[in-house]
Parts: sequence; C-alpha cells; structure tokens
Amino acid sequence: MGERQHLAALMPPAAINLDLHVSDVVSLLHAEDLSGVILVGHAYAGMVITGVAEQAPERLASLVYVNAVAPSDGEAMVDQLEAVRGAEFVARIRGFIAEGAPFMPAPSTAEEIASRWAVTDPADQAFMLPRLSPQPTLTFAQPVRTGNPRAAGLRREFILCSESGFEPVARRASASGWGVHHIDTGHDPMVTTPQELAGILLAIASS
Repeated sequence: MGERQHLAALMPPAAINLDLHVSDVVSLLHAEDLSGVILVGHAYAGMVITGVAEQAPERLASLVYVNAVAPSDGEAMVDQLEAVRGAEFVARIRGFIAEGAPFMPAPSTAEEIASRWAVTDPADQAFMLPRLSPQPTLTFAQPVRTGNPRAAGLRREFILCSESGFEPVARRASASGWGVHHIDTGHDPMVTTPQELAGILLAIASS
C-alpha cells in the first residue's frame, strides 16, 4: 500500500483487489511510456508482477521475485501460503476471507515483526512499524490468470532469503530454469540488507 494507503479509506473494499494493483502498475508503464523494465516484486507482489507481465509483456525485460510467490494460472495468494507460512497462518487468512473482512491487520509490535519476518534489529523494526498498513483481504483471495505466450517467454529471477520459508518456491524456480540468488537475511532484504539486494539487482540488470 505504501504512500497510497490513505486511499483505502476513500474506496469500497471490494474495489481493492489484485486486479487494482496490477492495473496500477500497468497504467504507470503506459503513462510513462516505459520499456525494457525489470519489474521487481517482494512477497505478495509476486502476484502483482505476474499479472502485469500478462497484460504488458512488451514493456518488460524481466521479472525478479524477491522472497515472493510465483503463482500458476488460477492460483491466489492464499493458495501459496501453506508452503511458506504453514497451515495455521493459512487458516487465519482463510478465516478473514470467509468472514468478508475488508482488511487483514498488519503486525503491530516489534516482536511480531521478528516472529513473522525474522527482522530482529531494533532500528529496522522501528523503521518498519510506522510504515505497515492493513492488507486488503481481496488481494489475497483473487486468483491471477496467466497464459500469454509473450509473458511466458520473459526472463525470470528469484532472490531467496535464508530465513523466509520460500525455499519451496525457489526450488520450483530453479527447476523452471530461473536464476536463483541467495541473501543471508530475513524476509525483507530491502530493509535489512539493502546494499546486497541492490548489488544483485544491478548484476541482473547488467546481464
């Protein structure tokens, strides 16, 4: 949600779904007339960049999944979670979906950030806490649709963090011929190891 989280209060919750996030990025690509873009998605944003590639593959050079889900056709974010977060977490998310809750709460304490994302440095936790916002529930419930041959031909890379739960996704990525890179950190390398993450992204761009 980032700098646009305030807009959630101005929109009906049913409108804030995966399609909206995909359209937001696609619209940016067209409005700025961008091409040769390396599109990077972290965690849930693996859903978003997969959807963007289906709609605007001609504007992309490659996709980079940073500790992100890599969905197949018809899969939603919630369908990816058991492998990376376990059955108890999935049951909690499915409960929000079944109840029709508009938003899922973000972590609200340093302890929760540490237990969920393995971010343990107090300075990093203090940076993250005021920037977290509730996640629109429908973004986790709506499936992505794939099948565009041009999107399927895009180069894809995966960046795996050592404490993340995303090893099953990395194994599938490697088996599919993606480049796989490793960072020894928690789930949010853009916070905990930004220079190392930037180095990998620059290496991908230069190759």
